[in-house]
Parts: sequence; C-alpha cells; structure tokens
Amino acid sequence: MKRTRLFCVLLAAAMLLSLAACGKGTPAESNLIKLGDYELLYKGASIMEDSDGNDALVLTLDFTNNSKDSGSYVWSISETAMQNGAELAVATVFTDSDSYDTVIDSQFTDVAPGETLELRTAFVLADTTSKVEVTFEEAFGDKNGKITVDPSTLSRETAGSGTGQDTGTGDILLDWWNGDWYGWWTMTGCSGYYEDMEGAWWDICGAIDIGEDGMGTVTLWDEDYTKSEPMVSASVSLSDDGTSIYGTMTSEGGSFTDIALEHGDWIVDPGLVDYGDMIHIDGDYENGGDAFHYDIYLRPWGTYWVDVDEEDLPNLYDSWYLPLIDAEEPMPDSIG
Repeated sequence: MKRTRLFCVLLAAAMLLSLAACGKGTPAESNLIKLGDYELLYKGASIMEDSDGNDALVLTLDFTNNSKDSGSYVWSISETAMQNGAELAVATVFTDSDSYDTVIDSQFTDVAPGETLELRTAFVLADTTSKVEVTFEEAFGDKNGKITVDPSTLSRETAGSGTGQDTGTGDILLDWWNGDWYGWWTMTGCSGYYEDMEGAWWDICGAIDIGEDGMGTVTLWDEDYTKSEPMVSASVSLSDDGTSIYGTMTSEGGSFTDIALEHGDWIVDPGLVDYGDMIHIDGDYENGGDAFHYDIYLRPWGTYWVDVDEEDLPNLYDSWYLPLIDAEEPMPDSIG
C-alpha cells in the first residue's frame, strides 16, 4: 500500500518524569534538555577507542536550533563531563583508520532555524565502571541541563557502527524490552485528512532503550520514515506491574508524527496480547478535524512469526523481513 506521507517529523520531545525523593534529592533528569533557543535530545551512548587507544564515551544527540539564526552546536552549547570528581578531556575518535574525520565533526555544522541535526560528542574515560555526569549549558546564557551515563552498561562499538546500549543486563524486564522490534501498524476510525486511509497498514521497525532506572525511549519508523527521522519518538517508563512477568511500559512524553505524547497515552502490557513475544501499542491521533486510532504490533527483530495467522503478518514479512533474518542481518535503519 502507498500513502501520502503523514507529516514532517518533529523533534521528539522525550520527556522523562521527575523522580520525587525525600530529604536531599538530585535534580530530575530527562533525555530532552531545553537550553534557551536550543534543545538537545540524548539518544544513546557507547564506548569506542580513541586515537591513543583509550576508552572513550561517545554520546549521540539531536541538536535542534529554535533561534532565528543559523548556528552550530559547538558555538551554541558548552559541555562538561565529570567522572570521579574530575573533568574528562574531549576524545579524538576517528571515523575509520583511513580518515582524519572524527565522530564529533558534525558539531561544527551550521543548523538552520527550526532544523535538527544528529551529532556525537566524545570524552576520554578514566574507567569504564564509574558513572559520568555530562552537563550542557548555553554558550551565551545561563540555562543548563545534565545527563548521567553508566559506562558499565554500554556496548563497545566502532565509529562506523550504530549507537545503542547493551541489552544484556541480566534483568529479565530490560533484557526482554530492550532491542530492535519489527511488525506492522494500522489506522482505523479515520476522519478529515485521513478519511481515505481507513484500515490501511504499513510495516514498522522500532528500537527500545530503557535504563536500569526504568526510564527510556522508544523510536518507531515505518516505510515512509527512517530511524534518523522517525515517525514516533517517545519517552517511556517501565514497571514490573502488569499481567505478565514483563511488566508494563507507559508513555511519558515525546511525539507521534506531529502531535505530542503525554503520560499514559500508551499503556503497553504484553500479557494482554494474543501472541507471545509481542507488544501492542495503541493510541489516538487528533489534530483539529483530522483524527484516527492507531494500533501497532511489534515482535523482537529476528522472530519467526510462524504462530501468527496469515492475515496478521506484516505486508513485507515474506519479501523483505524473512530474507534479512535468514541471513542473520541486523535491522536496517529504513524499510524496503
């Protein structure tokens, strides 16, 4: 099936909930950091080897310029990484052995007003077991925000590979939820602009990354989007409450195409799905007179859907998905 592209994807507002604490508390952290006219979305981290053979912490961020003028990350944002009370040096990580390009070069790229650029920043680690606190601040202002990364939970990658965290945590919930997902989604109850799309469905891929604190992100893209420009980018929480041992995932913020996601828009309980190793995400899109209900069905990448009725298989299951998993290929960043 073909369809008109829904809308240009907005930057995901992956807002995480504040954690209340008694007595002295630490500031609540979020994957989305707003710094005056700029926004940073933390998308993941990994450990890479720098030019001197040291372990380097490499963060992947979306940098959004909401100012009236073009500007680069390096001239707009000041960053500081601390580990064990000491400031970490910026790391030089070459993209490959035959190039002098580094993973942080995109920090120097000018970003037009209203545009978003994915980039990386890198720091030389003192060790791979102690947490790192990274503070971001306006270069010409007083707004700041921070994230904390635990290197012991990260995977080792080369500069040319994708980003992401190691899902082998030993935690039954995290190991089940975290990773790559594939399936399909459909629209029903369509009205307004989407009236002619009633019952249409598309293949969809996704990546789930939830930390040990139960907070994380969900990124989804169908045939009209890509992982770098997704259809959905949500912040989520995970609890062990639910009808199965896999608990329940709840939306906390973010965006579905061009509308915001709020706390509780998604309540995802795998125990309520007819098939094993499947999650069902459903919600409602409403923008003025344009509206529809959506249902998203996902299974871990690499799963053979042999227990699913023919009519419940994704459209590209036989022609696209099966050849890839038969060849033990990783999930691509786009479909088809």
